[in-house]
Amino acid sequence: MISTNQLRYVIYFLLITAVWGCAKDKTAITEQMTHAINEDHPVFQQMIKAGFDKKNIVEYADRFVAEEDIIFYKKEPIAAGEHMTEQARTPYLVSASYNNVTVFLNTASFGSIGTNLSNALNAAIASYNAIGTGIAFTRVASASGALIQIVRNNGIGANVCGQAGFPFSNGQPFNIININESFLVSSGYSSQSQLTLLLAHEMGHCIGLRHTNWQVLGEGFAPTIGATPLTDASSAMNGATCGAFWAGLSANDITALRILYSSTNLGAVLNSNAVMYTNQYLKSTDGRFMLILQTDGNLVLYFYNTFLWHTNTVNPAVNRLNMQGDGNLVLYDSYSTPYFNTGTSAYPGAYVVLQNDGNLVIYQGGVFRWQSGTCCH
Repeated sequence: MISTNQLRYVIYFLLITAVWGCAKDKTAITEQMTHAINEDHPVFQQMIKAGFDKKNIVEYADRFVAEEDIIFYKKEPIAAGEHMTEQARTPYLVSASYNNVTVFLNTASFGSIGTNLSNALNAAIASYNAIGTGIAFTRVASASGALIQIVRNNGIGANVCGQAGFPFSNGQPFNIININESFLVSSGYSSQSQLTLLLAHEMGHCIGLRHTNWQVLGEGFAPTIGATPLTDASSAMNGATCGAFWAGLSANDITALRILYSSTNLGAVLNSNAVMYTNQYLKSTDGRFMLILQTDGNLVLYFYNTFLWHTNTVNPAVNRLNMQGDGNLVLYDSYSTPYFNTGTSAYPGAYVVLQNDGNLVIYQGGVFRWQSGTCCH
C-alpha cells in the first residue's frame, strides 16, 4: 500500500465488469432494477468515494451492484445481538472472530456441474489453507453452520459467471457466492479446473481481495498491498477471467494474503527490548488498526486496509523493528543498519502501544514520549 511495486487488491470495495457475479437464492431470480439511482444513499456515496464510476452502478431494492458483479447491501445481514453499522460500509477485513471461514455448498441444488463444483471447492479451500495465514476455510455440511453459502442463481446477468461481495463492518466475511450455472454450462465453462478458479476468485472477494487488474479494467481507485507488483498475469484475482483454467494462487496472491492475514499477531503492545520481524504485526485490541512490517521493508499503520502512516523505508533488507531498552523504536536491516527511529533513546524502559483510536504511542511508565499522530478514528 505504500511501495511503488504493489498489487492492487482491495479489502472490501470491488469486483468487476461482466464476468463474475452473486445473489441470495439458489434458483433464477429476475428483479426490477431502479432506473433512477438514489445518489444520496450513504452506500452509494461510499462507493463513489471508493472510486466507482456511477454509470457502472445499478440499484435494486436491497442493494447496489457495481460492474455487474459486486454486491453492496443497503443493510448488512448481521446476526441478532451483533453491532451493525447503519452508515455506508468501509473497507473491512475479516476479523479474528471469524478467522475460520465456514463454507457450505448445496450440491443438490445444482444440476450437471454439481460434482465438479464440489471438487472445485475442495481444491480452492486446500489452496488457501496451504498458505498458512491467520485465516482458513472449512467446508461444512449445512447452511446453518456456514459463514458463506454457495448458491445457484441464474438471474445475476446473462454474461456473469459468479458474484460475491466484501467483508461486513462486524468483520464477518461476505455471506453469499452466487453461481450462474446456466451461463457456465452454455459457455462450456464447467470443468473442475475452470470452476476452481471461479470459486477461488469469489472466495477472495469474500475476505476482502479486489481484482488485481483493476486499472486495466477501468474500475477506479483501489487501496494497495505492499511488496506486490502493479500487475500479475498469474493472479487468481484478475477480473474478466471467467472460463480460464485454474493454475493455483500466484506468488503475489500468497504475499498479499500473508500481509493481510499474518499468522503472527503480537498483540497491541511491543514491550521494552522486544523485536517485531517481517510479516509480524501489532493489532489494536478493537481489531481496527494494524501495524505491520511488510516484506518490502516498510512499516505501515493501517485502519482496516486504509493507510494511515508509514516509515517510508521501502527496502527488502529491512527486517526487524526493535523497541530498544533505551526507549528508541528503531527499524534495522539484516546488517543492523538503522533506517528509522523515533528519537526516544533518552527514555529507558519505554514501550509502544497501538491504541484503539489509531494512534501509535510510545510511553515510559505511563508518560507519553512519542506518537505517530494518527489518533481519533
